[in-house]
Amino acid sequence: MLKRKEILIIGNGRSVLERSLGTRIDDFSTIGRINNFSINNFSEFIGNKTNIWFNGANQHLKKQKSVPNEVIVFIPPEILRRKKTTIHKRIVKRLNIEMNKYSLIPLETMENYEKNTGIKRLTTGTASILWAIDNFETVVIYGFDFFIESKAHYNDNFIVKWLTELGINKKGKKHDMVKEKLFINKLIKEKKVIQLTDYLLK
Repeated sequence: MLKRKEILIIGNGRSVLERSLGTRIDDFSTIGRINNFSINNFSEFIGNKTNIWFNGANQHLKKQKSVPNEVIVFIPPEILRRKKTTIHKRIVKRLNIEMNKYSLIPLETMENYEKNTGIKRLTTGTASILWAIDNFETVVIYGFDFFIESKAHYNDNFIVKWLTELGINKKGKKHDMVKEKLFINKLIKEKKVIQLTDYLLK
């Protein structure tokens, strides 16, 4: 399979607010964003452009007003096994787009992701990185905090942020965030993935 050149995947961690990199981010030919990403009021930090929307069609997914041309959906293997093709009805409803407007990653691929990482129920962020490694020559990432450094998202309002940091609003509890962070750090060490700050220093 012919790989595309490069992709920048922007996570939703609050660390993206530490640097005003919007202009440099928009220079990337392909930019992927995750789940409930926001551009409004944050373009100074994370740019305006979005080419791929990675999401898990989860219960709390917000419908995007402007849907990118490419939409990639990751559903956990245990749900795919149970729902089979009926999962599309849920995806269409939650994304508010037609079935031919998104790509659902197959069960076999999702099983391989879990097998290769040794982690069950991967986050959309980690699944998107694995997908990108298979489809792009260069994978750059930014804003992956793994609910560790900060448990809130950059675009959470004050109340949501406060409740999340107190542990009342529990984000990421279905996932093994420590294992995921260690796995992504391993990919960085192996130079399969590059952090944006390092990439910009090249």
